Amino acid sequence: RCKQAGQLASKMRYLSAPWVGMLESGAYVRHATHANAMARQLSEGLTHLPGVEVVSPTQANGVFVQMSQRLSDALVQEGWLFHSFIGSGHARFMCSWATTEQDVDLLLQDLQRLA
Repeated sequence: RCKQAGQLASKMRYLSAPWVGMLESGAYVRHATHANAMARQLSEGLTHLPGVEVVSPTQANGVFVQMSQRLSDALVQEGWLFHSFIGSGHARFMCSWATTEQDVDLLLQDLQRLA
């Protein structure tokens, strides 16, 4: 069906039009800058929590941490979504253009309470 409509990724005209607008208006850079700032805020807040260790410098919109399986499971039970590296105790939190300071604060509060 998509092929008949000419909407193949190989055609790229349908996929590239929104990107051209985001690049020309500077929205892509604004959104990326915001996501990176939220990740830095999260990383900074995590350094003050017991039982959570930031394991690599936060250079973009991802924050990599070491935490116990108990804490990881408790966060999942609270409804938080993040990538957990099975068996290592490492996890990755990602911030996006839509992440707010309130989101970061809520996650930090839940981590503080659960730790």
